[in-house]
Amino acid sequence: MKSRNHVFPAIMCILGIFVSVTSAVVSEDQPRQGNVIELEFKPSLPSLPKSFSDALRPEYYDEFERDTLYGPDIPWTTSGYAWGIRDTLDTYGPNTAPSGYRFAGVPAGDIAMYTGNQTGYLTAIRGSAHTWNHVYLSMDYWSSFEGPATNFDGGIVEISNDSGVTWVQIDSLAEGHLNPTYDAQLAGTGSLGNAWAYCYSTTPNWVSVASQDLQALGYVGIGDFIGIRITFASDPLSHGQGWFIDNARMADTPPPDLQPPLITHTPLPDTIDTLSNYTVTATVTDDGSGVNPDSVILHYEIENGPTLDVHMTSAGPDVYEADIPAQTWHTDIWYSVLAADNAGNWATTATYNFEVTNARTIIYDDGQPYWVPAATTGGDGQYVRFEFSEVGIDSGLLHQVKLLISDPGTFDIRIYEATAGAPGSFIDSVAELYNSQLQWYTVDITDLNIITDNPLGIVVGHIIAPGDSCGVLRDPTLDYPGNMWNYIGGVWQPGVSGDNMIRLKVIPITYTGIAEKPGEHCSYFGLGQISPNPMRTNTVIEYQLTTPLYVSLDVYNVSGQLVRTLVNQYEQIGTHQVTWNSHDEKGRQVASGVYFLKLQAGDNSTTKKLLLVR
Repeated sequence: MKSRNHVFPAIMCILGIFVSVTSAVVSEDQPRQGNVIELEFKPSLPSLPKSFSDALRPEYYDEFERDTLYGPDIPWTTSGYAWGIRDTLDTYGPNTAPSGYRFAGVPAGDIAMYTGNQTGYLTAIRGSAHTWNHVYLSMDYWSSFEGPATNFDGGIVEISNDSGVTWVQIDSLAEGHLNPTYDAQLAGTGSLGNAWAYCYSTTPNWVSVASQDLQALGYVGIGDFIGIRITFASDPLSHGQGWFIDNARMADTPPPDLQPPLITHTPLPDTIDTLSNYTVTATVTDDGSGVNPDSVILHYEIENGPTLDVHMTSAGPDVYEADIPAQTWHTDIWYSVLAADNAGNWATTATYNFEVTNARTIIYDDGQPYWVPAATTGGDGQYVRFEFSEVGIDSGLLHQVKLLISDPGTFDIRIYEATAGAPGSFIDSVAELYNSQLQWYTVDITDLNIITDNPLGIVVGHIIAPGDSCGVLRDPTLDYPGNMWNYIGGVWQPGVSGDNMIRLKVIPITYTGIAEKPGEHCSYFGLGQISPNPMRTNTVIEYQLTTPLYVSLDVYNVSGQLVRTLVNQYEQIGTHQVTWNSHDEKGRQVASGVYFLKLQAGDNSTTKKLLLVR
């Protein structure tokens, strides 16, 4: 059974910094007071008359290496969410820094669950006017937001030129004043409305952000009373880990090249093409030291096949391409793109997945996790009734189930007949699957050989193991109330708050044993379509009968030995189908190679070749 899962982390939390341009000079050799250290101004300066200090000081820098946000000459204030210093010993938070390294994190306590919109600020302001001719901001951040690519909660960078009386968002139109700029526009569900914001998870990596010259862009001017803050806002969450900041810097000189390249790529969709290579195209840019063209790499993994890294070649200005070899039907492929700049900063995309298949994917959710799971107790579960007509087919073979699961835990996939009311009779299951974190979890169910032409569809979902709480997230609105079911306390209940985020892939086929319509006659005897051929695990074999006859359909190897009898019974006139799962009569998986299908009915017989590729 195939199961491949890539991280889809949970929720985002807040952070904010505020840096002043008028703090007193602090020498690097000034003794530290316990675990508290003041803002570090680098390079350090000798003691100077105070009137000269602002004009000469090149940089303000805070590494947050202390036990509290507050200390001498660090005028931090917080409001809304509680901000605090976090380290690697916390239950949640970035774990890439050395043990004991500290950084500002929000919220101070991990989010469990709450209702209502939340907003938090971290601010530091001093009232003196600055004398710099340029203003640059940079910082590192790490986040585990409400998923790797959702836009319900977000954080923005703001600036004030009047000691915090008014605030303006830096790069509010995502024009590149910040690099990298914001991820996406928010969905309007929180207090930031539809603002551009950082709203995608960065786990497990830190992200370095640097601004252009904020004075040249008109955000502030010489003599202004300035400050910087980062504001986070969220709507109701299911759970979350936080947003953290490190290495905050404000200076009149640009920061070093901290930014990795920007990789833009449109993911490849599922394809039915088994003959042509699959070309991955990416645009890679770097405004700092420039892209190292020898570093652009396509990393891919083929199901039951190799994992390879190949160099992508230039296909035009900033455009790079590489091919993944053609594969047989029902093969999954995972891939990502990596690149580095000439300063050694690496970037990588998310891991994308597509399948070489004629399967159709039935989706009812809108892709935005929003509501907490309806079922979080062992023995409970969430289900979706999938109608094949949604993807333009009448019947099919159940192929894959994909669920967005909220928490670690063990669960079963269960499948039921669809009825006009609550789910009907139990059909089959895949037991004892384990999920490690909030993520999309994919399960291959092809080997269950469930084929149906029920016009009401099929009901597929999960049941939570005793002692676990790994529910399925839901989207913001209940658009398909007749298709959503919860199984709680032994009782089927319709969904009430949002569409369960469960998806189903179906391979379209004609239902086994369906004859032609009454009054019609089949004019052709023989083996019809074999799909897929070549096959990896399962193939569907079609055959036609012109008259009612006793039929046998057998599989032979190249030595002429009988491998498996698929059909041995009396059949009516018409078109029929049967599935072979690449196992012999004793249930053992057969080896790769050439096999022959022999159809015998009365005095008629025919043979076709089938290729099995592992």
